[in-house]
Amino acid sequence: MRFRLRYCFLLMISLPALAQKPKTGLNFTSSKQQQISVYKGTIIVNGNKTFHFAEDSINYASKRNRLEEDKGNVFLFLDVKSAAPKKNRLYIFSINNSVADSVMTTVSSDIKDWDHDGLLEFGGSEVSEAYPSADSVYYVPAKFYEINKGKIVYDAEYTEKIDKKVNGTFIADPMDKNGKYKAIPKPKGRP
Repeated sequence: MRFRLRYCFLLMISLPALAQKPKTGLNFTSSKQQQISVYKGTIIVNGNKTFHFAEDSINYASKRNRLEEDKGNVFLFLDVKSAAPKKNRLYIFSINNSVADSVMTTVSSDIKDWDHDGLLEFGGSEVSEAYPSADSVYYVPAKFYEINKGKIVYDAEYTEKIDKKVNGTFIADPMDKNGKYKAIPKPKGRP
């Protein structure tokens, strides 16, 4: 009988924990003591509503939502859900003078030193559609960026390295005259 009572008691205690609401907000504090909150699609800096997404599709539980600081500049990264088949997007904002200014949007990825150069990189490539011929694929370029000297800049060296690894080649201008990615021979080892 005691076992049943203990079991029922433990079950009653654990049920509310299992029924937790999904996360709907984020809170950050910069080294400059700026209070940055994201709630229901609105970015609030030091109490000022400074940016509002037309549709709240922020992935609040993502570990990619974060604040990064470099050379006195503060950047807010938000992981935003995208309609399939596209990958999620990473929205980057510069936080300055109680304002969130949209800097760029890219493919969502982890933010870390991918190429071991001491700088944080992020970005990637979009999902590609299948090419009609079995011996070829569409060239799907990657785009990587890094935080360097307080700015977000295109990382050409790492982008080229990843393109060569994934596509077997690097094409500086990957679009044809019709606005589609160029077709390339299928790289060895790629299904």
